[in-house]
Amino acid sequence: MICFYQGTYGERVGQSLESIRRVAPYVDRAIVLVDESVTEEQKEKLRGLGCEVYFEPWKDSTVAMRNAALDKIQTEDWVVTADPDEFFCDEFCRDIRKICAEAERNGADLVLINSHDVTIQKDGTATEAKSSFYKNLVFRKRPGTHYTGVGDEKVLHEELVIPLMGKIWKLPDKYYYRHVKYWHEVWERAARNVFIAGGGNNAGKKNPSWMPLRRICDELGLDTWPKAREYFRRGNIDPRLKEWLWENRHEGFDYDHEEMEFGRWYFEYLHPEEAEYPDGRRWQPVLEVDPDSPAGVMRYVEECYMQVLGRHADQPGKEVYTKAILEGKIRKEDLPKLLRASEEYRERQGEGMGMGMGMGMGMEKVKVQIPVNVSVAVSTDTFIEALKRSSAYWDEVKPVMDVGRFLKKRLGEKWKGFEEWFYLKRGEIALKDLAKKLEELEELEELEAAGGDAR
Repeated sequence: MICFYQGTYGERVGQSLESIRRVAPYVDRAIVLVDESVTEEQKEKLRGLGCEVYFEPWKDSTVAMRNAALDKIQTEDWVVTADPDEFFCDEFCRDIRKICAEAERNGADLVLINSHDVTIQKDGTATEAKSSFYKNLVFRKRPGTHYTGVGDEKVLHEELVIPLMGKIWKLPDKYYYRHVKYWHEVWERAARNVFIAGGGNNAGKKNPSWMPLRRICDELGLDTWPKAREYFRRGNIDPRLKEWLWENRHEGFDYDHEEMEFGRWYFEYLHPEEAEYPDGRRWQPVLEVDPDSPAGVMRYVEECYMQVLGRHADQPGKEVYTKAILEGKIRKEDLPKLLRASEEYRERQGEGMGMGMGMGMGMEKVKVQIPVNVSVAVSTDTFIEALKRSSAYWDEVKPVMDVGRFLKKRLGEKWKGFEEWFYLKRGEIALKDLAKKLEELEELEELEAAGGDAR
């Protein structure tokens, strides 16, 4: 089956209805998870589109929500997903079955689709731009498939994990989805990221400003993001929070940038009338960043990841490259070359295996999930199971194994001597040497059968 799922909340249901209405006619099941903010009337509208509606309380974790949705889907089914502000193009919707069938025939478990970023400006006009980002919105639910969080807090910015995953297919650019956002929503999401997980890639306590913010909010009874969001929207916030926004108004990278956008959300969008402080200070962002400062270099690393690999930098990679540039171990201009030399870049450029619809596949990569302890025991079956999910097994590995198995069985007790000869001489063996050796062994077998001297 092909199953679509989405999680939504009260003020996003309108977008969800539009998003689901586009895709629902082309899938077998449409699953929607709703939280406590969704009304009964809104649930009925979702059911009117043929959706299965399930209640899932919001836990300040997109990871928990997505895993709850996956629990509703059977193993081996194909999964199509989108957030309420993501809208698949018509051609993709019409071709969903063809895409999933083509992926399955060619051993792909994960399908990537291009994003078009649509921003609705203050004056109501919209700008649309094709991005370099391809998102994992179509995949096969293999046993153990789940989402996991990144960083220290592991509740936002989730990663999809597919054990024993086969190939990855990057769809042709005629297939895409529109990611639609209003100009101020980026700021609100930055505030959410900082509040829930410290900003950035769930920086948590690595962000020294995070715990002071949470302590103030806890004292005000703001222990979840929905509560905090409504509090900030109402305005006239606690002076301690205004001071926190002042202290964290400087542009930077990662959580610094999102903290600055937190302030922009409050003082530039929600309550510009409160930008003037009682002592005469006026809140405004400090946007200048020294490009050679740690924040400036880290921003450059992130930009390189997006331009070359089409994704946000993972925290370890970001920190390693930033440190290497700051310490003079590599030059800034060398970073794009290093990223282009990576296996991930080759995969994303479609080197290696080809796949239908005139689109190149990424290099074949099969993952095996193995529990790691002090000692690791891995069975032959584990490797064989992983190999069988790849075409390399059938095209390259299996034929070689079959030839070797045939020789070993045919030579019987002489296999050991043949094996020793092969590894001793393999650097200099030509085909004629191999043929001569096998001929000698065959003659030896005939002598033995005739009762001759077998020395």
